[in-house]
Amino acid sequence: MYNILTTYVMSHVKTMQAFGQLKGICTGLGGAYNPGQENLQVKALTTIQFNAQQVMDEVKVAKTVYDNITNQRELAFRETRLLGSRICFLLRACGAHPLTLADAYTSNRSLQGARKYRSPALRPVEGDDATDSNRKRMSTDYASKVQYFAQLVETAAAEPNYNPTERELSVEGLEEKVLQLRSLNELVMKAEQRLKQLRQQRREIFYEGEHSLVNTARAAKNYIRGVFGFASVPSAELMKVSFTKPVTR
Repeated sequence: MYNILTTYVMSHVKTMQAFGQLKGICTGLGGAYNPGQENLQVKALTTIQFNAQQVMDEVKVAKTVYDNITNQRELAFRETRLLGSRICFLLRACGAHPLTLADAYTSNRSLQGARKYRSPALRPVEGDDATDSNRKRMSTDYASKVQYFAQLVETAAAEPNYNPTERELSVEGLEEKVLQLRSLNELVMKAEQRLKQLRQQRREIFYEGEHSLVNTARAAKNYIRGVFGFASVPSAELMKVSFTKPVTR
């Protein structure tokens, strides 16, 4: 995956470099390069190049923001898995009812991403629809993890004897943790959406728009070949400049 993404990003860089070469050829022709189409004129080429570089920079910034916030979320949820087990031990230590413990263990197993199963003492009666879900792999997406952790916190909060003095394990501290996790999920979703929007803008500016960088470059190359001839020096210089549209992302 890393190699694919790296190749994809480099294709944008190469496209920018090729466009810069093309613009240099057009500029070097001076007044002899005088297309009637406004979007092929040197001034328009400069604007397209500027816009393309700007969106490239914006994508880089958005990708950094996305990477940073996802890293923060990963660390926060890693800590949450440890907290889940500690909560269960503390519930046992304070003498919580076996049914309360069973609820806590179920939430914690789901939080850890373990297979869901029921203990023999709590097995549902024959005909219970829930039996079909036994031993199924629980979802491990982050939204589900928040829900599992929140359920575990609610179970602990409902136990009258659960009253640890450690701040991070207190009911108040755990409830704050739930809010933090939900906030991180929201921030990741916003960062991801921003990144997707900018990547779409990049596709439009580079490849897909009517006056995209690549379409404009190809039109300019055809203009030069038409005006100066295919065997001319400018046309020969253009042979070194190629544009390829990425096939992924």
